[in-house]
Amino acid sequence: MKTITVKLIVGALLTSMTLSIGTGMVHADSIHSPHEQHQTTKYPKKVMEFLRMSLSVDKHSTEKDNQIETMRKVNLMDKYLESFGKKVKGNEVRKAVQAIFDIDLDNVSKHNYGNKLHSYDSAIMETLREAENLTDSEIMKLPKAKVMDAYITAHDYALTGAEHRIVINQIFGVNLDGISGIEGLQLGINSKGTWISKTPTDMLVISSSLDDVELYVQTTDYWKQVTGTNKVPDSLHQYLLDNDYTYDEATNKYTWVNPTGESAPDSVKSETIANLIETIMQVNDSL
Repeated sequence: MKTITVKLIVGALLTSMTLSIGTGMVHADSIHSPHEQHQTTKYPKKVMEFLRMSLSVDKHSTEKDNQIETMRKVNLMDKYLESFGKKVKGNEVRKAVQAIFDIDLDNVSKHNYGNKLHSYDSAIMETLREAENLTDSEIMKLPKAKVMDAYITAHDYALTGAEHRIVINQIFGVNLDGISGIEGLQLGINSKGTWISKTPTDMLVISSSLDDVELYVQTTDYWKQVTGTNKVPDSLHQYLLDNDYTYDEATNKYTWVNPTGESAPDSVKSETIANLIETIMQVNDSL
């Protein structure tokens, strides 16, 4: 696959994905909810029951469970949002995210993880200025969940699933479309202290600090197993150095730090991820 094609695909999927690992790592429970005890399905019981019925089978039937569990998570989220009715509140959207992606946005808000920004997207700022009569400084001091709730309320609870995901990305720095789209591409992603995407055959890992100001790139044990080295190809090594990553030979880790102290820009993350996936594809083609 040509480089430009990979970059277009990955850029569309992964713009603004927030990642986290390393110093200051939070416990997984702080953003991920425990699965139901003795749960045997990929998703919680109530979610599976609704999804089964949406596929025209009895809620207790396992006939289409394999189909459900192989569907893209964003599609499942859209289906599950229908269970809350035509007007979906902010807390219900967060419940859907928790049920499908196992990401607890309320705890992300509580601990103020995610995007470190001086200002949210202009549409969010304008909405809260008018609807809540707040100054920009007051808006940025609000918990992220309250910003989300106020924006959704101002739009009469009528946002689509895709629109909800855009808002979540802009406020929390969690790109659900990107997380859904990256599955199966052998790129490990560690987000907010726990693994969002991880398989035994992941070749490379991308991660970051909790505030998304620093990005990290590393190879995996599987990479060394299939390539015979823990080093990345010269082309990727040079790309990372040319784009302000520093390399620590002792840890075999590349680190990028935003000098402004804000979360990494969309362009840096999407370009890096595109190059990582392109490298993985090239290695697989050579095997």
